[in-house]
Amino acid sequence: MDLLEMRYEYDSMGRMLARPGVGDTPRFVLGRAAEGCVWRFRSDLDVDLINRVAKLAGRESAFPFGGEKPVCEPERLAMIGRLLGVDRAGICTRRELVSRSGVEIADIWTID
Repeated sequence: MDLLEMRYEYDSMGRMLARPGVGDTPRFVLGRAAEGCVWRFRSDLDVDLINRVAKLAGRESAFPFGGEKPVCEPERLAMIGRLLGVDRAGICTRRELVSRSGVEIADIWTID
């Protein structure tokens, strides 16, 4: 998921940093590709929260490539969202499909 690495700047711990003039940095990003999943956290999140969410994210399935099964929301995304406060005002979940040559190859889930 090189796209995640290019999209954000990171601190020495691999957490996303705010970029001036670019907009808000999401609290959490989960990228799923056929090879597996990657996830990143915003740099100001509590370490205990990061550890709890990382345990859930680490159990997610890869992106179903080649029409194996319908693409759906990650199994644990609702639980991750609750831990990150999605039920509070102003925090939402977004999905972005990544395609190459017209073929969907990955998706990126963002929790603001």
